[in-house]
Amino acid sequence: MKIKIAALLMAFSLVGLTSCEDYLSETNKSGLTEDPFFQTELGITAAVNASYSGTRLWYGKEFPSAFAETGTDLFLRGGDNKANQISDYSVDLNGAQANLKDYWGHLYKALNTCNTALKLLPAPVLSEALNKQYEGEVRFLRAHYLWLITETWGDVVLSTEPTIGVVTTAKRSSVEAFYKVIFADLDIAIANLAPTKSTTGRITQDVAKAFKARMSLTRASATNNAAMYAQAATLAKEVIASGRYSLFSDFKSLWDMKNSEGGTNSEVVYYVNYTNDDTMNGDYDAAAGKGNNSHLHFVMVYDKQPGMERSVAYGRPYQRYVPTLHLLDLFNENVDQRYAGTFQTVWKANMANLKAGTVNGYPKMALGDTSMVFLKTVATPEQTANASGRYKIFDRNTMYKTDGTLLLRSQFIQMSKLMDPTRLTANQEWSARDGFVIRIAEMYLIAAEALMNSNPTEALKYMNDLRKKRAIAGKEADMEIAVKDLTIDFILDERARELAGELFRWYDLKRTGKLVSYVQKYNMDAKANIKETHNLRPIPQVQLDAVTNKEEFKQNPGYN
Repeated sequence: MKIKIAALLMAFSLVGLTSCEDYLSETNKSGLTEDPFFQTELGITAAVNASYSGTRLWYGKEFPSAFAETGTDLFLRGGDNKANQISDYSVDLNGAQANLKDYWGHLYKALNTCNTALKLLPAPVLSEALNKQYEGEVRFLRAHYLWLITETWGDVVLSTEPTIGVVTTAKRSSVEAFYKVIFADLDIAIANLAPTKSTTGRITQDVAKAFKARMSLTRASATNNAAMYAQAATLAKEVIASGRYSLFSDFKSLWDMKNSEGGTNSEVVYYVNYTNDDTMNGDYDAAAGKGNNSHLHFVMVYDKQPGMERSVAYGRPYQRYVPTLHLLDLFNENVDQRYAGTFQTVWKANMANLKAGTVNGYPKMALGDTSMVFLKTVATPEQTANASGRYKIFDRNTMYKTDGTLLLRSQFIQMSKLMDPTRLTANQEWSARDGFVIRIAEMYLIAAEALMNSNPTEALKYMNDLRKKRAIAGKEADMEIAVKDLTIDFILDERARELAGELFRWYDLKRTGKLVSYVQKYNMDAKANIKETHNLRPIPQVQLDAVTNKEEFKQNPGYN
């Protein structure tokens, strides 16, 4: 069952703060408590549901993948990348960046929606139980938006009240101040919500605990706070011990469309729901793309290759993001099932009525035969001989230089775990796949990292429990590691193997202080450009232009 947000979203569409462009508007956009509709149960429910809509602009959309996955050690820009400045940290990465401006607006609008909804609570027309539930849900969502804002831009505007009237100044608040609100909100969410698995996409206590574990680890690794590490471990262990979640034995099936609804997937703690009825995939911005379109962005250009045409099964080739050689090399595909469960390496000829002898250069290729094989290794003479006349090989030397520099940006080993072969047409932009936000696997990783220094034996248990579950059958012993192997670098490698493409990496590298060094070592596009400056994004220029206190509210250091 999915929350039908769009039906009520229009009633709440006037709520929003995007930037100081909105501050300077003469229209009061958030004086909604005077509207009788927002004194009714339906109106308050509309406000709460609208608070969820901002999540659909982060999970399942193109540019959050650019912000969180490219410009790291894991993904490079593809042949039709639309955020080259983000990927490469080029000299034109500045406050004029349109995608960053848009997401500043989206996140502050979502924040203001939450602030306005909280002003309606508690409401006399609601039962005590519903008042508590709604407040818990909205406080979680506010914490989530605040996290993205402060981790992306640092000491910026911390807003906890609805914006009313014209505001012409902006005040910076510290990251510490942001987290004070984040943890206070999460504590209320945990106290107010029921301890259960989310089966409708709504926030539950489990979701709030899991996210607080993530936030605790974020602050612990940024500040080396032992109490925060302990809190992260405790919360992660509680979610694991609840018994409501279990790891898949087959990593690939975790991503199968039959398991794509988060409410029925045993690994998923929290998800953003989507549907194949795109009228119900509402969010704040139609320009961001329809529904969940994450399936588009990791697909290479296959439809110009021998025997191939565009199809529903193989997806629409947007070629935005290419895996680094480093990411591919992190996997031992002989023992770890996550390589085959994450990437597509074989393509079958699908051109209609294809007959043997009709494909130029491949006389042995017919419909249904292998068209392409992608190898992260160098093809052996035997592999080359076997392919002769039958199919095309893209091997390590075809796709990369020895240092990891890309030779091809349109053909590559593509990440396949977000694909949707159930779409209605080959060109359909949206997917019914829910956006997985928190999986139980993350809790194992959090427990291992949080306990690594205080209780390495227990930390090792959580790491090995996860790794054995991800082993190819019969290879469990090969996946186990020893205490001496459990370092922050190993944990980051393991997080890459488990969570690649799931909007973690830039934030993981930032919180662990590894962003610059990892990019310099593994990202050949960005290695010469990245600086410590890039641990924050530039504040949109429209925001800086709109404020009157320009001497106080300036651009983040290092940006024009």
